[in-house]
Amino acid sequence: MSGSIPAYATTSGPLLLGYLFNWGLLGVLSVQVYLYYLAFPSDRRLTKLLVAGIYVLELIQTILMTHDAFGTYATHFGDAAFLDNIQLLPLSIPIISGPVSCAVQMHYGYLLYKLSGSRLLGSVVAFFAVIQCSAALVQGVQAFVLNNLSELATKAFVSETVWLSGSLMCDILIACGMTYVLWKKDTRLPVTHAIITKLVRIVVETGCLTAVTAVIQLVLLVAFPKKLYFACVGFALSKFYSNSLLAILNSRIRIEGVHTDPAVQMMGGSSLAFYGKPPTSERGAASPCASALKIDHNAGSYVVDVHVRHHTEMWDVRDEEISKAVDDVGTP
Repeated sequence: MSGSIPAYATTSGPLLLGYLFNWGLLGVLSVQVYLYYLAFPSDRRLTKLLVAGIYVLELIQTILMTHDAFGTYATHFGDAAFLDNIQLLPLSIPIISGPVSCAVQMHYGYLLYKLSGSRLLGSVVAFFAVIQCSAALVQGVQAFVLNNLSELATKAFVSETVWLSGSLMCDILIACGMTYVLWKKDTRLPVTHAIITKLVRIVVETGCLTAVTAVIQLVLLVAFPKKLYFACVGFALSKFYSNSLLAILNSRIRIEGVHTDPAVQMMGGSSLAFYGKPPTSERGAASPCASALKIDHNAGSYVVDVHVRHHTEMWDVRDEEISKAVDDVGTP
């Protein structure tokens, strides 16, 4: 008995891994969506609709992929010829993944526009988002016409390359643009610096995750055009975008009892929690929110919870832009 890998394993293996990654990331996304609606019931309706729409699309995608996985590994188990059957993959992958990633990238593009005030920057991100989404839809149509996996990577090579390259360019623009804009707004004051540092870290981490995912899929596609190795990552690509969006939105959640030096942590709704020394007369709360200010004394430390109303300024002039930036992260 030979110890070599059977020929069909190079097809069935990547497909199986892709299905597993997709199922696992849907579980992560479900938890994030639950936490989002639990923690931020007062977010703008558009943001909540965006999250709901993306989750519904991701759920439909996983259901379709489960149908395909059952057909490959249950109904037609042992049928090597059936592995080449494309089934519903054109619908579940490019036709759903393209719009999902486009919606997430558009959200980031809008944030860039709001934070920087530059229509050009937001428009460039939107342009690449539309390009990659269009290429994904074209690739989906081509896949339906071909109706087999063995020819997909070669005959739909151009559309898939444009799709992945557009996504990669968009992710790089978002990560670099958001980092630059946020650092420009940093006043180096302890309060604002803590917020900026946290936002930059999250933006870079999530942006790098989606960019690296697109790069891996593109490299596997170019290096092994006649194999389905790219499916390992491609089946889960949209889930990475969805989870990155929810990671940004949920970054405002504050975990009670977890804080270090005097800093600012974002929390649910439109409220901020300041940890450290009690407020002085120079930077006290504005009078319209004086009733919302609570100071607890515990072993010499102070916790000040300031619940910010929509049109109440809680920051001085130097911090006004940062306050708006924080609010814009969760409310496009």
